[in-house]
Amino acid sequence: MQYKHLLLGLRTVVGIGYILFLLKQFFIPMSPLMAASIHVYLATVLIFCFKPLSFEKRSWRYLGHAFDWVCIAVGLYICLHYFQANARLENRLEMIDPILFSDKFAFVAGVLLLFEGIRRSVGYSLLVVVLAFLLYGYLGPYFPGWTKFSGFSLETMTELISMKTDGLFGITASTAINFVFFFVLFGCVFTTTGGGSVFIDLAMKVTARLKGGAAKMSLVGSALFGMVSGSAVANTTSTGVLTIPIMKRSGYSSEQAAATEAIASTGGQLMPPIMGVAAFVMSDMLGIPYSDIAAAGLIPAAAFYFALFVIVDLRARKTGIGNIPAHVLEVDPILPRLHLLISPIFLVLALVFGYSAPYSAFIGSVVALIVPLLRKNTRYDFKSLYPMLLDIAKQMAWVSVPLASVGIVMVVATQSNLAFKFVGILSMVGGDHLYLSLLMIIVGCVIMGMGLPTVAAYIIGSIIFAPALIGMGVDQLAANMFIMYYCVLSMVTPPVALCAYAASAIGKSNSSKTGFIAFSYALVIFIVPFSFISDPVVLWRGSIWAILIAFAGMLMATFCWAVFLQGWLKRPLNWLERIAFLAVSLGLVLESSVTPLWFLFVVLAIGLILWCWRSGLYRLAHAHSSV
Repeated sequence: MQYKHLLLGLRTVVGIGYILFLLKQFFIPMSPLMAASIHVYLATVLIFCFKPLSFEKRSWRYLGHAFDWVCIAVGLYICLHYFQANARLENRLEMIDPILFSDKFAFVAGVLLLFEGIRRSVGYSLLVVVLAFLLYGYLGPYFPGWTKFSGFSLETMTELISMKTDGLFGITASTAINFVFFFVLFGCVFTTTGGGSVFIDLAMKVTARLKGGAAKMSLVGSALFGMVSGSAVANTTSTGVLTIPIMKRSGYSSEQAAATEAIASTGGQLMPPIMGVAAFVMSDMLGIPYSDIAAAGLIPAAAFYFALFVIVDLRARKTGIGNIPAHVLEVDPILPRLHLLISPIFLVLALVFGYSAPYSAFIGSVVALIVPLLRKNTRYDFKSLYPMLLDIAKQMAWVSVPLASVGIVMVVATQSNLAFKFVGILSMVGGDHLYLSLLMIIVGCVIMGMGLPTVAAYIIGSIIFAPALIGMGVDQLAANMFIMYYCVLSMVTPPVALCAYAASAIGKSNSSKTGFIAFSYALVIFIVPFSFISDPVVLWRGSIWAILIAFAGMLMATFCWAVFLQGWLKRPLNWLERIAFLAVSLGLVLESSVTPLWFLFVVLAIGLILWCWRSGLYRLAHAHSSV
């Protein structure tokens, strides 16, 4: 018990100190190298504080405690090392000035700590990938064929990865400090002060009487909550505790309910204004303001949820299950709590009026703390702020350590020319066939997504795949959005589907079946990113009328795609009709909007929909008359 109290005390001191350090960096910046190095290793220390080793045997338990304390002490020492060595590291000449023993120790010990932090935070999947790239950096001369290169010595690896604003302390670390922290802060404050529950209750009110309302409530609630969380797993655990039991009571199996919540929550990483960490990284990597990334993500996110809404609606009408039972429709009155939504509205307006993303999120957090105090029924207990601070520190640690470790992959992939060699191979195999190359990239993103968190899959994908697409004439933002969209689906891609597993734990379902069902639901979304390539106007590029027309075309394409996958529209469809819906959906996506051929596909789509709808009504009326 004393050990737990001691660990709690350390967790509190380091966690709150970490938050104050990040806030101080916002108001009074220190050098990027010092800020990034202290941030990375304080986050690593926090993982050991929040998730200590646990053994049943008493002797092993003490050994685990000792190991945790050694790791914490080493992590704090590395922070001190970078603090003291900052002036020397800032002024040294790369590849000329000597590398000290303390630098090598900080690199080796720091990487080992990060590996253990990755294992405890996200598991072995990312650890294996990062370790493989690190070994590739050392053992490059022993690899076969085009993967062979001269390799790096310990000194070179130390310098490339841990002695400059690259590698561990590069763009991934700066993104966490300058962007991710403020949106994690806002999400935690908004949820703690009651805003999250308003979103869930609104979703229930909106979908209560609809066909398949239980699943649609999950979609609407996850979309709304995703606007302020930006995290698929956090979205799942926050909304799933309510939506999954209701879906099960409405007739869905445990696996179907958990899978629906998993894919719905996955879209939270695409929902502006607070998209997932990958969007912040994209902003930093491309040098594009985050507000532009959020604007570009608006229509894809709407298409994501529209596609899911259509497939859920078609299944509900086909099977007759999914309506919300009347006895669960009672929720607390929403109107007296509606003022809690002022803070996200304030955040969005700040972004629209040109304020920076971190500043908008910070002011939004302050507003979220103040607004609930304006009315008696929404005032919170100030004691709840303590666990909220610890939750902020924990979420930042769980994001920052995997994010920093991907910096190793970035350095090795670029410095070894592996990324450029892959571009050459892709160009050789795909030739000048853009869509063949896109299909190969989708396979690559899905394979990476089987074992990596979204941001890790996106960063690796952007390094390896994006240059090839840009070389084929694809817009830089469109190429990166295409890659990110498919990497987002890593949350529901077996065998490592973090969102599906989190939902499965809530729904008490078979995790493997849940993952595969969630991935089957995700197929309805697979067509959307192709429009980024053929019609970049959907990424908020062009006049408002051009954007609206392209958006309408995308919605029609996703509707037809959903009908093709489901094979039902007011009645079961034969294979000829399904192939017709497939053809028009592909035509609408692959053809630029407002061209004669595009209008032809629009007319064909409308004709098909009316044909199936009217014939379905006729069949239904004929069946009733026969009875």
